[in-house]
Amino acid sequence: MSHLYLYYFYRKEENITVTPVGGAIHSPRYPSAYPRNLLLSWKLLSPPGSRIHLEFDGHFGLEEAENGVCRYDFVEVEDQSETSTIIWGRWCGQKAPPSLNSKTNTLRVTFKSDDYFVAKPGFKVYYSLLYDTPLPASNTNWEAVTVPMSDSGVGQIPAAVTEVPFSLEDLDRTIAAFDTVEQLLRSLSPDTWRQDLDSIYTQTHIHYRSRAYHLASRHNKVDLNRLYEDVKRYSCTPRNYSVNLREELRATNAVFFPRCLLVKRCGGNCGCGTDNWNNGCTCQASKTTVKLHEVLKYAPEVTPYQRHRRPRVHWVIDEIFLTHHEKCECACPSQPPR
Repeated sequence: MSHLYLYYFYRKEENITVTPVGGAIHSPRYPSAYPRNLLLSWKLLSPPGSRIHLEFDGHFGLEEAENGVCRYDFVEVEDQSETSTIIWGRWCGQKAPPSLNSKTNTLRVTFKSDDYFVAKPGFKVYYSLLYDTPLPASNTNWEAVTVPMSDSGVGQIPAAVTEVPFSLEDLDRTIAAFDTVEQLLRSLSPDTWRQDLDSIYTQTHIHYRSRAYHLASRHNKVDLNRLYEDVKRYSCTPRNYSVNLREELRATNAVFFPRCLLVKRCGGNCGCGTDNWNNGCTCQASKTTVKLHEVLKYAPEVTPYQRHRRPRVHWVIDEIFLTHHEKCECACPSQPPR
């Protein structure tokens, strides 16, 4: 059996007693690239009545997130008690996590790397003792998420919803102000938005599991931000539109083949992705261009000598000019004219 095969299953758990001197933990080989296929856990325990302060080193770098979710290589911090667990966050990428103060005297730091890409320098976090009183409740409208412990001692990740004092109408108006899921959760739940974001795809307590749940570990899971970006980008856009040439050119003395041509014209609606979308906004052209088209044209010419004769069919290739819309915008009554 090769060394690499053994290394694939490498796990390690370590208990650390936090003293007034403090200390630090870090990914293997820090600040160089960390190894693959690791699952490391450090349990930090401080004296009863005290809490633990964590401060991450700014020299931080793990494998980047996938669609905003740290799924493969990450460092995670949990606040543990006998009855519940608070997941403070799961982090990856190049931005160091914020400092945090535990609510209990026990913290668990977990580091995971998969068998694909690695990064450097990894992470390093400093721990120290706190003897002050517990932190007050959040002054936001949302509370920290606590996780009931199962019989096996493994915490189940909760849904990304706790206490919502807003009415649905107020919440809907709040949602309209944000462009991404991250911005929305960060505003509504600044203390727990990272774990709320991750829990969207890993909820295990519900009976119905969406396709997003089953695809959570794959690269093709639903991208909510991209779906909303598509609304804003493609609701009001130039699109193919067929025009009848006689009507478009207002030609009453000629016929054409083909009778119709495709042009680009603004279409769609000014929907949810625009400001004041429900105030009578319309999709209009903001930039146009005139393009040349060659068609077959027949325009009978009746001379005085042919007045009583049937005109001869005489077709010619003719050039016509049609207007195409290149750019579109939503024009709203509340906006001043351009």
